[in-house]
Amino acid sequence: MIQRIQSLFLFASLCFLVSMFFFPLAGIDSKEALYTFDLTGFSGTILGETQAVDRQYSLMIYAVLVCTLNAVTIFLYKQRVLQMRLCIYNIILIIGLLSVALYVIWICPKESVQFNLPVVFPLVAGILHYLAFRGIRKDDVMVQALSRLR
Repeated sequence: MIQRIQSLFLFASLCFLVSMFFFPLAGIDSKEALYTFDLTGFSGTILGETQAVDRQYSLMIYAVLVCTLNAVTIFLYKQRVLQMRLCIYNIILIIGLLSVALYVIWICPKESVQFNLPVVFPLVAGILHYLAFRGIRKDDVMVQALSRLR
């Protein structure tokens, strides 16, 4: 059934991951300009004008892949074993997404970095995926126990 608690955990995780597209992850102050970094790349304010400096389409495609896998996992509620596997794969991909985003921020030339709230969204999504995994596993154990009684 789609109205299980783990489906709500997966949907909340999807909301957190999708909201990362709309907010900047970090503000970066360098010598020549002030940059913001989001999933589409860097944009800078140089001499009062906002310009796209460097686009990271690979990071954006990776984030779209994570969101798509999350959405697919929600609707596989009839196949619990596959849903559990996809939850684990998505947790690994979410950790990778956060790692790549932090690495890109780390290697840029900077004087100071100010992280924004959406940086923690992948961590929250990973925790929600883990809670969904536990709920799916609990349902699977219950179904197996009931089938043994027959």
